[in-house]
Amino acid sequence: MNPNDGEPAIRTIAQLRADLPLTKTYAYFQTGTFAPVPESTQRMMAAALQEENAQIIAIRGKEAGLAFYQRAEAARQTLADLLGVAAADVAWAYNTTAATRMAVSSFDWQRGDKIAVTDMEHLSTYSMVEGLQQRWGVETTVIPSGDGPSYTPDFFLAQLDRQLTPDHRLLIMSHVANIDGRRLPVKEATRIAASRGVKTLIDGAQSIGEFPVNVAEVGADFYSGSAHKWLMGPAGVGFLVVAGKQRPYYNPHFLPTRRDGEASHAVAPRTAGALSELGTPNYTLRLGAGHSVAILQQIGIAQSEQHMRGLSEHLRAGLGEISGVRLAGPRPWAFSSSITTLQLQDGAPERCQQLIARLLDDYRIVVKFRPEICGIRVTLAAFNNIEEVDRLLNALVRLASTS
Repeated sequence: MNPNDGEPAIRTIAQLRADLPLTKTYAYFQTGTFAPVPESTQRMMAAALQEENAQIIAIRGKEAGLAFYQRAEAARQTLADLLGVAAADVAWAYNTTAATRMAVSSFDWQRGDKIAVTDMEHLSTYSMVEGLQQRWGVETTVIPSGDGPSYTPDFFLAQLDRQLTPDHRLLIMSHVANIDGRRLPVKEATRIAASRGVKTLIDGAQSIGEFPVNVAEVGADFYSGSAHKWLMGPAGVGFLVVAGKQRPYYNPHFLPTRRDGEASHAVAPRTAGALSELGTPNYTLRLGAGHSVAILQQIGIAQSEQHMRGLSEHLRAGLGEISGVRLAGPRPWAFSSSITTLQLQDGAPERCQQLIARLLDDYRIVVKFRPEICGIRVTLAAFNNIEEVDRLLNALVRLASTS
């Protein structure tokens, strides 16, 4: 982080929890949708916004603008370090959806082209490929990943090996499924795709910040994500990693390219950011994202993962003892994540929604409804604790048979 932004004082999970007043009132299990932002990050952002306006370029000259640019670039480097890539590979975006669409927009789609997705993608991905079909006649192949409770990567990889062909131009897949938390084998899938000349785009919305990810080792051409989930940064800022091997072909905004001996308005150097980020940015959001990433790095992503794993295993063991409740996704940690989705065995959507409402109103427990599978999704974060998990389990014992 840039010295102007200060080193975060949070170095333990207990300190992180204390920096989140929300935890004093609610058992919050919705980080997979929207994480609370640490108060220290909020204070840093407020101070940065005030400073930016006090030193606005029109009054103080270009030095103030350069200073904020350099601080934002330091935040980009902090994020790049977390991801295991070069800062030149990282482009800022609004969120995962916007980042994913930037990558897809860099392709020159033609009628008859093919794209592959899994059956576990976010709704925005399915909407996008439907738009590709309507506009250019792009054909979509949906790769099945298997039944949730019995999921293993082998089934998915076998299906991918059978259905992905050199005729496909792009494979889009989530690292972690937002529906039931299954962990998809992105490294192996990327290798299969590369062997057939197929580009890969990994949706990392539910993985980055949840467990260690070296994006360079994943080997994908593109990797997208957001700051407002497991990274606990502000909403409105995400990222796209564009691998160096892909950058010569990446140009989502049709920017001019420089030719030898020819003056132009071309982008130079051709970094992912220069090719993606248009106009005046919101530096404060980028600084906030970098600050929250620095907090997680000081705590340690591996340590956070171990904490979330312990909570998840405790939750799943407890759910197994509750009559009328079943897990929708895999139980083994190697195949799953800190996302646990449960289903009521005889539950209609209305019953699930009633139970979720009662969890909030009667117990101040926040979870999410998954209409695709009539599921109740629980996402555990580093700031959650065992007492909150037990609070949820005790509430479910009371409500599962009565709601």
